[in-house]
Amino acid sequence: MVRKPSKARARDVLNEPTKVAVACQGGGIHASFEVGVLSEILKNMQTRNDDPNEQHRFELVALSGTSAGALCSLMVWYGLASKNGQAGSPRAAIKQLNDFWDRFAARGGVEVILNALTYAAFKAREQEVFGVNAPILSLNPSGVIAGAVTAALSPLGVRRRYYDLPKLLEKACPQFDNIDWDTLETRLLVGATEIINGVETVFDSDRNMVGDGHKHHDPSTVTHQWRQRLPLSLAGVAASGTLPEFREAERIEGGSYWDGLYSQNPPIRELLSGVDKQYTPDEIWVLRINPQQCLHEPQSNAEIQDRKNELMGNLSLNKELDTILLVNHFIDWFSTGSPPHVGDWYKKVTVRTIKMTKETAESLLYSSKFNRNHRFMDQLRNEGCRVARDWLRQWPYNVGSYPDDAAY
Repeated sequence: MVRKPSKARARDVLNEPTKVAVACQGGGIHASFEVGVLSEILKNMQTRNDDPNEQHRFELVALSGTSAGALCSLMVWYGLASKNGQAGSPRAAIKQLNDFWDRFAARGGVEVILNALTYAAFKAREQEVFGVNAPILSLNPSGVIAGAVTAALSPLGVRRRYYDLPKLLEKACPQFDNIDWDTLETRLLVGATEIINGVETVFDSDRNMVGDGHKHHDPSTVTHQWRQRLPLSLAGVAASGTLPEFREAERIEGGSYWDGLYSQNPPIRELLSGVDKQYTPDEIWVLRINPQQCLHEPQSNAEIQDRKNELMGNLSLNKELDTILLVNHFIDWFSTGSPPHVGDWYKKVTVRTIKMTKETAESLLYSSKFNRNHRFMDQLRNEGCRVARDWLRQWPYNVGSYPDDAAY
């Protein structure tokens, strides 16, 4: 389904930019695709907004992400954010994102060898080289052996930032504590999972605002037995990327957190729930790196593992997106009659999908989500650039919308 031209043209006449939120799925190194897409979105936004004759402008009002998608979203948001009174920019965000991703790749002989061994171990498990139940890479991350292995990495020449996610984030965002929270124009949501009480958690930049902040969202925490909204922190982003096979749970304010893949991939509800209508995004662009479909029923251990991970990353997302479609229908159904109307409080939101080519999606397996080889990462990043450039050339009238555009 394509967005109705009449509504888009009405916005064009007023020359108001479309409010866009970009939601980034997690998927390990496959998020390299998102690095390319986000870079092109930022370039395109700046080009359109710098052209006084451009009728199809858009502004980035929010970002959300989980796991590797959270890392990408954080870097873009940090580059856009004002710090110590110095304004950010799309150009700064592009540099921040790509520099971070370059540092995330294996560099130097020891890191290259370590990455090759890690990737080979995952491939061997997928291909059942040692049997389905072989305990490859199954060291307890809080155990003595894992601690000894980690301690030996730096003396061997492995950068601490390569294996220490909190240190990597600290180095990448040195002025995080100096962000001018109340001047933020772009909101950031990061998904994680509190594992003791089973609480779906979102770390939200709106929760960091003071004074007359919270202009996007009700300042309450919106805490239920099963979900909560906490202030954004680098520890929260680290929590979002904490796979229990590799890292101990991230501990924040008495809670223990794992990867957000288990709850929201990525957060969508909070982009809309409790948000004033004037700040609600007109469109949500979902960067989907976990394919909705597969070629056939999984048979091998590799196919089963890969499909389990894809389903885990997609089904919770689809439920949140379906709720948006339901609210859109309610606005249509109850748009007439005696006031108040549903449309007085809510507006219709168009959801769109940007995804890899079918050929690339079919060629990737779960194991390649752990392949930090820079050539592999660059291939996915370059594809993200190509796909996004083509998609943006056709936006807003000639691109589809969810759910039709989620599948191949």
